[in-house]
Amino acid sequence: MTNLNVIVRPVVTEKSSLKNAEGKYVFEVLKSARKTTIKRAFEEIYGVKAVDIKTHILQHKLRVLGKNRILTKRPVTKRAIISIAKGKTLDQFKIKQK
Repeated sequence: MTNLNVIVRPVVTEKSSLKNAEGKYVFEVLKSARKTTIKRAFEEIYGVKAVDIKTHILQHKLRVLGKNRILTKRPVTKRAIISIAKGKTLDQFKIKQK
């Protein structure tokens, strides 16, 4: 597992956008990733020091799709809320160039 593979994608929702103003950014990460590996990957990819990391796992959730009422399950995912120092900003979609 390399650092580039640990962070899967940024999570863009209304709730996560409100956290961006507080200096907290939400990312989907691998289920097997630990906080230390997430921190190392974040700092390498974005070039910004992470102050705090909180993780949580979203369990299965049933959804009803379409006119025929097809039941499906949302996959299990792990998310990390990463706090950075006050006064710093981050563009989630730009990766630091080496």
